[in-house]
Amino acid sequence: MSIRMKLTDYYYSLSIKKKITLSFTLALSLLIILLAIIAFRISSGILIDKAIENTAQNLKLVSEKLEIIFDNAENYSKIAITNSTIQEVISEPQTTNELEKYNKYYAMQESLRNIVDAKTFVDALIVYDLHGNIYDSGNLASIRNVSEDYFKKFANSMYGLEWLNTHASNYLKGNDGRNVISLFQKFNSAKTGVPLGLIQLSIDERYIANQYSNINIGTSGNIFIVNKNGIVASDPRKDKLYTSIGNSDYFPWALRNEGGKVFQMDGQNYLVVSRSYPRFDWVIIGIVPIHEITKDNQVLTEKFIGIGALFVLVALILTFLITRSITSPLNVIKKTVRDVQEGNLDVKLNIKSRDEIGALAKEFNKMVGNTKLLMNNIIEEQKQKREYELAVMQSQINPHFLYNTLESICGLADLKRNADVVKIVNQLAHFYRGVLSKGSAIITMEDEIVITQTYLEILKIRYGDQMTYALDIDPVVYQYKTIKLLLQPIVENSIYHGLKNKRGKGHIDIKGRVKEDRLILSISDNGVGIPEEKRDNLFNERDSLQDKNKDKGGFGLKVTDERIKLYFGPEYGLEIHSVFGEGTTVTITLPTLEKEGDAE
Repeated sequence: MSIRMKLTDYYYSLSIKKKITLSFTLALSLLIILLAIIAFRISSGILIDKAIENTAQNLKLVSEKLEIIFDNAENYSKIAITNSTIQEVISEPQTTNELEKYNKYYAMQESLRNIVDAKTFVDALIVYDLHGNIYDSGNLASIRNVSEDYFKKFANSMYGLEWLNTHASNYLKGNDGRNVISLFQKFNSAKTGVPLGLIQLSIDERYIANQYSNINIGTSGNIFIVNKNGIVASDPRKDKLYTSIGNSDYFPWALRNEGGKVFQMDGQNYLVVSRSYPRFDWVIIGIVPIHEITKDNQVLTEKFIGIGALFVLVALILTFLITRSITSPLNVIKKTVRDVQEGNLDVKLNIKSRDEIGALAKEFNKMVGNTKLLMNNIIEEQKQKREYELAVMQSQINPHFLYNTLESICGLADLKRNADVVKIVNQLAHFYRGVLSKGSAIITMEDEIVITQTYLEILKIRYGDQMTYALDIDPVVYQYKTIKLLLQPIVENSIYHGLKNKRGKGHIDIKGRVKEDRLILSISDNGVGIPEEKRDNLFNERDSLQDKNKDKGGFGLKVTDERIKLYFGPEYGLEIHSVFGEGTTVTITLPTLEKEGDAE
């Protein structure tokens, strides 16, 4: 036997008093350790939440600065393309005169330089006309024409504007290349609206990085910007530019969320705070090591340890009192439960305490009472089911129906109508086979329709042309379950109380449909109908199942309605619509049950 099993067996063999004492001893031994961990986590959580809040504010500030820069860039681009000199020079026809070309280039450059000099964040302004000419803001060399792709993009639009993410510049400035964010905008003639060219405004990435490089989020924390593919678009650390963080654990989270979360990287925990910048599909990210955030939480942890030690002392004092108060009423409960186990449901716990044990005793008394009531209800329900089924069987297997049918057989035999004799005998046998041979009270609608149709065929042979019937049953109805002898008593009621006293030919319609997950059956006759005062009392009479002197019509409908409610629930049953002198319709509502055992 393992040590663990021995300890478990020893623990289970102890009394409740000893178990509580041992449990408290072990719990108190662990309490200080747990409180130390809790104190550290609480303090760390507070500090981390504060760091998230501060860093989020810093990222919001970065976002706002970027928004100002890029808004200003678009405004300066608009200023450039609406500049009268630029509009005039670009609109002039092409010339082969070198002096005119120089003057045009000089005028364009002066206009562009004035705009650039007015705003330090603009690294370069370049204008491309439709003839392949390039004009710049000065101090630029080796300019590479990148306008073709944008002319194609903007070809089908009156105006066009597009920002290009961080990329290597298509020009040299001071003999150096640089990384820039560029705005490309199509512009047209202010007078005629005819397309004139394309302007490029570029911003040095270093200027963007300088906007947040001085923001402090910890000794070794840093802020940087990545695009939606995880490529670093801006970072004060120039060696990180264009590197990818796409494979890092935090990038998928940062791409979809704003706020802060702790991630483990290189064996250390880091706080990652993100903020989206929709204008470029950028994500601004701040990362700081957790140990820098939580380094000052030692004082708070020590305070929690002191509080934990105090809790230990108080808990030790309460152990004895709690043990004594618990064990006494538990012995009473134990004895009472044993009495219930032996079958005595008349017991009751008399515990006056209002704690959990008192509540347990109260609920135990309720449980015993409910169990007793439930058992009585089950017995009564089963008795009622048997009485209903017996009543229905007695209602159908009665000598009058059998005698009348046998007399009809004799009459047909005297008339030498052997075919009708054979038919009525077969139908009679088929009817009683359906009524008697099914052991379950729940059968399929198909079987129930067969029983009802067989019954109608017997009566049709007996009454001849004085009675007709029609079945209109949706085929899907046949698969569902119902109680046995549901339709036949209602049909019998229609014949003997509706059609029998009618002058002329009688007719019965039986319909079946499924509507909104409910099975709807209707039996309609064109008989004499039911007087209003009698119809209102059909379901209100307190008929006895054994009282044969009651009106059989009301008795049959009432029993059928109660059988439906008993098997399927109070929301199902019969509805009667009758017009005295015109006829009656009985509507049956049932659940759509497909499996055996769905109704108990």
